[in-house]
Amino acid sequence: MSADGAIFPALFFAYCLLLPDMRYLGIDYGEKRIGLALSDPEGHMAFPEMTVERDDDIFKIIAGKGVGEIVIGLPLRLDGGESEESRRVRSFAARLGKSVQLPIAFENEAFTTKIAEDHSSPLHADAAAAALILQSYLDRLNAEGRKTRD
Repeated sequence: MSADGAIFPALFFAYCLLLPDMRYLGIDYGEKRIGLALSDPEGHMAFPEMTVERDDDIFKIIAGKGVGEIVIGLPLRLDGGESEESRRVRSFAARLGKSVQLPIAFENEAFTTKIAEDHSSPLHADAAAAALILQSYLDRLNAEGRKTRD
C-alpha cells in the first residue's frame, strides 16, 4: 500500500459510514491482476466492476462506490487446506485491512477463475471471477438468514 493509504482510510471510512446504502466489494486477488466486483446497494447481486493491476486502485473504488464490506476470494486446496497462494491472499488482506478499516471476509474461490474464463472474455475474466466470489458470499449470507443491506 502506498503512503497515501495511511492517511486516506480515516477520510473514506467516515464518508462510507454516512452513506445509507453501502455495497460489498468482491476481490479476486492475483499476483498480476486484481479482479473487482460490486454488489447492488441492497447486497443481493454481484456485478463485475473492473480489473486493476495495483492495490492502490482499490482505494478509489472503495471511496467512490460506498463500499462497506470487502469479500476476498481465498484459494483453498481441494481438501480444504491452505496453500502458499492462500497465504499470499491473507497477507494482501491484512495489508488492505490496515489501510481501509472495513470488515473483510473470505470466500472459497474454488473454480471461479476457470468458470469465469470459460464464460467471459480474457479481458473481463478477473472481474467476472470476483463477481462469482462475491455472489457466492451473498448467497450464503441469505441462506444462513444473515441480513444483507436491505
